[in-house]
Amino acid sequence: VLGAGGQFAGPRPVTNLPCASPVKRAPVKFPRDLIFEDPGVAMYSGYVNVTPDDYLFYWMVEAQEGAPKDSPIIVWSNGGPGCSAMEGATTEIGPLLMFGVKGNSDAFSGKLSVNPFAWNREAHLLFVDQPRYVGFSCGTGPHVESSVEAGKDMVSFLVGWRQTFPEHAHRSFVFASESYGGHFVPAWTSAILDYNSGASEPLEIAGIHIGNGIVNRSIQDTVESFVEFQKMEGLIPLWAHPRTMDEARFLMHQTLKYKPNQYDYRIKSLDCCGCYGYNYAPWSEWLLLDEVTRALNVCGDAGKKAFAGCAGGCITSPSIDRFDRNDKFDYSGALARALELGIPVTLTYGMQDLSCDYHGGYSMASSLEWSGAKAFAAAPLQDLLVEGSLNGKTKTAGGLTWIQVQGSGHMIPANNPAAAYSGISAILRRWRNALPQQKFSVFSAETPLAGASSFMLVTLTSLLVVFVVLCAGAAGARRLSSESWSSSTEHFSHTETRALIS
Repeated sequence: VLGAGGQFAGPRPVTNLPCASPVKRAPVKFPRDLIFEDPGVAMYSGYVNVTPDDYLFYWMVEAQEGAPKDSPIIVWSNGGPGCSAMEGATTEIGPLLMFGVKGNSDAFSGKLSVNPFAWNREAHLLFVDQPRYVGFSCGTGPHVESSVEAGKDMVSFLVGWRQTFPEHAHRSFVFASESYGGHFVPAWTSAILDYNSGASEPLEIAGIHIGNGIVNRSIQDTVESFVEFQKMEGLIPLWAHPRTMDEARFLMHQTLKYKPNQYDYRIKSLDCCGCYGYNYAPWSEWLLLDEVTRALNVCGDAGKKAFAGCAGGCITSPSIDRFDRNDKFDYSGALARALELGIPVTLTYGMQDLSCDYHGGYSMASSLEWSGAKAFAAAPLQDLLVEGSLNGKTKTAGGLTWIQVQGSGHMIPANNPAAAYSGISAILRRWRNALPQQKFSVFSAETPLAGASSFMLVTLTSLLVVFVVLCAGAAGARRLSSESWSSSTEHFSHTETRALIS
């Protein structure tokens, strides 16, 4: 729906929006009673039209002092489909985190704390609530019902956003997501590459990062693959041969003697209003506080469907229930296309995730049909060392990097933030190496990155202010309810939306 300049004519007057006029760009300033510390960076939020009737919400965080001058913009959206990017912003990679959301404790902090592993150390962050009507996004037009349609909206969004932020118009983009982002990111990439072929001002893609993503369901989402993963992790006996997903889950419950969290099988799943593996209710209620919505420049009550009641950050609608049904788009092919064009791709998988397990992910990565496929297959898995500590395994060939993180579930930044940062850093390092005489390293002696112990120290210090003790090993991943994991032939139900998020 783009005009000759890559953007439609503009919004037209509407009468059914939750506010008179959505803000295009305004500073984000949280009151002191909502934060423990000031992140010390400029933040903005607002809305961009993707059609004359529809607005996508964004929250932009500028890079920290010392980042490369022309550092790229990491565009982040959560998965679902239908889940808000505010989860990634406030519980995973943003500069201000709400600790205690992803765990089986009562350690919800109720305030934002500075994140020592924020992904804006070397790049700018742009959180986008998409597809339409997700999170704080709003409008009066139709819902989109496929990742391909969402990709076209992302083109419109980025073109419009760049017009709103002309000082950042020269920057390239890194697309990042997790879970159902394994569909979103390839679809965005394909749509933008198509757009660039005829654009006078193309949207440059600097890299792709997908965490625990569902990219190719025909490979990742099969009984055979899941059962093999279960045996590798000791979740069912080696002699067992379950024939269906239901049998595999039942046998796993019997073996573990508890109902495991879909996003981290080491801990029990929670069951309550707003619980999807974890209890998202306090977090989602917090996002609807008047002080929070004012700080984020939200259009009226635009977030009500995503955050009120038992929603837990994800919307439900007939279009979400039908999302990507009868999908024919080649997501693996889109990643291969990017690799052939020299766009680096990093795939990271937490090894304790049940919803998008690393065994299926590795099979998917190995199946990508690109010129570097043989080199990737031949490359050995090596130890993933973060500050000298073993955190999993990794391999790289050409532009494709694989990382499997031990001791982590579906959402690696919440479980092992240092290892998660190593994933995005792999892309940013390639970007830096392409710059003449550009020297900057987050892991260098001059700019050391705090280790996992430092992360927990910051977390505990923040929570002690409100007399709360955070359980160190309880963080996890998200959405796909424990009782409705996907099968290879069924479309994700609303409860499944919870897991394939972010």
